[in-house]
Amino acid sequence: MTKWIVHGIIFLIVAGVVTATFVNTDPQDDTSAVYQLPALMLAGVYAGILFIMYVLPAITDRATHMVLDSNEMVEADPLHDARAAYARGDYEDAIEVYRSVMDDDPYNRLPWVEVAKIQHDNLEDPDAAILTLRAALESHEWPVNDAAYFMSRLSEIYIEDKEDTASGISILQQMIELFPETRHSANATHKLREMGAM
Repeated sequence: MTKWIVHGIIFLIVAGVVTATFVNTDPQDDTSAVYQLPALMLAGVYAGILFIMYVLPAITDRATHMVLDSNEMVEADPLHDARAAYARGDYEDAIEVYRSVMDDDPYNRLPWVEVAKIQHDNLEDPDAAILTLRAALESHEWPVNDAAYFMSRLSEIYIEDKEDTASGISILQQMIELFPETRHSANATHKLREMGAM
C-alpha cells in the first residue's frame, strides 16, 4: 500500500512539473524548448522506471506461463506414501502401501520389485522375497523385460542367499528357453558359464 502512495506522490510531482513547464512557457518562443526538454526527460525516465518495475515483469510472467505451464493438474503419485513409510523405516507399512498399488495397477512392476527388495534387504527375509517374486511372475503375463527381471532376481536370491544352486540354475535355464535370442538369454548363458554349469 505504501509503495502505491509513494508512486502516486511521485506521479503528481512529475505531472505537476511537466504541466507547469508547458503552461508557463510560450509556444512561440524558441527558447521554451530549453525548459521543456528536461521536464519531458524527467517524465520519460519515470515512465521507464514504472515500465521496468511493473509492466515488464507482468509480461515476462505471462510469457513464461504460456510457454512452460501446461495447465494440467499434476496427478498424485500413488507410490509417494510407500516411499515416505520406507524413508521413516516403517517397512511393513511401506509393503502394505505397495501391495495396495499392486491391487490398483497389477501391471506396474515397480511395487513388486520394491516389496521384494524391502523383504530381502531391510527385513532380511529372502523367503518372503522369493514368494513375492514368484507371485509376481504367476499373477499374469508380463512383458519380456519384466518377466526376465523377476526371474533373474529369483535366481540371484536362490544362489546367493539360499545357497540353492540347483534352483538358481534351473531358473536361468528357463530364461534361456523362454527368451531365446534376447539379451536376457545371453545374460543367463553368461551367468551359467561363470558358474561352470554350461
